[in-house]
Amino acid sequence: MDTFTTTLSPSWGRRLSGFGLAFILVLGLAACGDDDDSSSDGSGGATETTAGDTETTSGGNTGGQAVEYDVSQISYSDLSAPAGGTIDIVNSSGAAHTFTADDGAFDVDYGADDQATVEVPTEPGEYPFHCEIHSSMHATLTVEG
Repeated sequence: MDTFTTTLSPSWGRRLSGFGLAFILVLGLAACGDDDDSSSDGSGGATETTAGDTETTSGGNTGGQAVEYDVSQISYSDLSAPAGGTIDIVNSSGAAHTFTADDGAFDVDYGADDQATVEVPTEPGEYPFHCEIHSSMHATLTVEG
């Protein structure tokens, strides 16, 4: 009975390892990269729209204004909201995110193509925030008195 065996030279093994590593890096970059199919207003991927005098009663917050915050890419932009109001997040980025204050004043998780509501602090000031999932996503919420 004939037996067929083959061995790869050490240089082939290094080449295959290199190709495997390159493939994994490309997959990782694609997972964290921008989605060119989504539109942007030029402000870094998130747009802010004031919803006027929208009354809200969620979480005991009565009479505050609601601000809509659209997340369409893997980035955040600065926004302003009235003290005691809400921020209605509309996520069309295709990825899950968090809206987390650096000082812990708010922390909301929301999934891909999901919506969430953030209770705006009642104390005016600047609140830096970030996404716990994507370290490049950070901005500042200015709470107006």
